[in-house]
Amino acid sequence: MIAIDAAGLTKTYWYYDKDPGLAGALRGLFRTRKTPVEAVRDLTFEVRLGEVIGLIGPNGAGKTTTLKMLCGILHPSEGRLVVLGFTPTRREKAFLKSIAYVSGQRNRLFWDLPAEDYFRFCKAVYEIPDDLYERNRSRVIELAEIGDILTVPQRKLSFGQRKRCELAAALLHDPKIILLDEPTNAMDLLSAGRVRQFIREEAREGNRAVIVTSHNMSDIESVCERVTILDKGRILYDGLRRNLNYADRSVKRIRVRFQGTWQIESLHQLGKVTLLQEDEISLEVEPANAPQAAYYLLSTSAVRDISITDPPLEEILGSIYRKTS
Repeated sequence: MIAIDAAGLTKTYWYYDKDPGLAGALRGLFRTRKTPVEAVRDLTFEVRLGEVIGLIGPNGAGKTTTLKMLCGILHPSEGRLVVLGFTPTRREKAFLKSIAYVSGQRNRLFWDLPAEDYFRFCKAVYEIPDDLYERNRSRVIELAEIGDILTVPQRKLSFGQRKRCELAAALLHDPKIILLDEPTNAMDLLSAGRVRQFIREEAREGNRAVIVTSHNMSDIESVCERVTILDKGRILYDGLRRNLNYADRSVKRIRVRFQGTWQIESLHQLGKVTLLQEDEISLEVEPANAPQAAYYLLSTSAVRDISITDPPLEEILGSIYRKTS
């Protein structure tokens, strides 16, 4: 089932431009000059229930603007947008009960209330039936591992603990679409790992659509099967994460650790040498040549360890951005 259907989605902001200095400021009082800025330009995409999508891009690429249009906070300047059969900007009650939007930059919890009281507040706002509330409450508390902090005021919790409480609260009303904007922002490694596990568990049910934006590529690699890359408001790539390497330049990296000194002739003929040490080497080779190169290395010297991997996601993205800048 198609959960999100967007065609030609565009968001344009306008601001009043002026010349620098005092003279420019004075002229601006009488002769205003409006300048458009396109935060999102002509986005066309579909999201189905069961998909977990990573929406990635540099600062100013349009990620947060896109999420805010999906949940109806911002009105598109142009284009068509249908979410679960609703027009988001109408903010109908049935639509609002079907989505959850969580931002890593803002805290939606009440500072002096413990999570337990905030959960009851959400129950009243979303009109959650008693049986559904009790069932979801037990499930999200277990997933988020917050059973021991439910009665602690939010101001006394760490950032990671508050964020896990917030994620749990956002899922009490059983939303079909979950929008997560930088969910692990400023978290320590342990808290970020728990949040990623939380997202994976929610996505595993297969009856929700989850969109995650993050500058932390560990979030994307851990939970997202599909990625959509934005830059300057446009889509550069939309497809499976495992195919992203082929969208840029197709290479495999072979790293070998030897048992002692290695003796290999014509090493540079196998591929590009990126590391050369007494007991370790690294190569970049064409994917089709990776098995043959690995076999050659294994058969010519005593090997302690060997790995064949794709380049890091950050490196692939950096190369894609440089090509379009």
